[in-house]
Amino acid sequence: MEEDPDSNMLSGTPATQEIVQETVFVNTAPVIPVQKNVGAQVIGWFVVVYGGFILLGSLFSMTDIGVTDFAGNPITTSVAYKATTLISGLIAAGLYFVGGFKMTKYEKKGIWLIFAGLGISWISGVISQTFLGDSMGEGTGVLLGATQGVCGLVCFGVCGLIVAIPLMLSDGGME
Repeated sequence: MEEDPDSNMLSGTPATQEIVQETVFVNTAPVIPVQKNVGAQVIGWFVVVYGGFILLGSLFSMTDIGVTDFAGNPITTSVAYKATTLISGLIAAGLYFVGGFKMTKYEKKGIWLIFAGLGISWISGVISQTFLGDSMGEGTGVLLGATQGVCGLVCFGVCGLIVAIPLMLSDGGME
């Protein structure tokens, strides 16, 4: 039998081998369940209650009960103030309700919805306080808007940190 040195072809039949598994490996180590931190649920329910207060406050802003200028004289707020406060309050309250409920179910999306609600509340607070100051006269709109902007950054920043606590915990269980 002569072999051709230029041939690159292999020939033959492959041998099949049947694999039989005789040993079954079982993990005998105890399974330790990781308990989720209830902090997310508590903060989530607080946010839902806060959303309820925002909803009531935005509805109450449609009235002029107790609205006075710096001298104590009753004033009538503008339609722009009432519309801004009502619309932004309804949007923020909805975000707080949904975000707080999702946070009680350990969903990260709830935290982001609450952050969006805090941002909307801050922006609308600056705008509505500017409108309220314009209703008072004497050019106090810019002063009230700037004061609300600075103080709101601090207050909403602290609220944002409180809401973000479950993200900072290693065993927070957020999904």
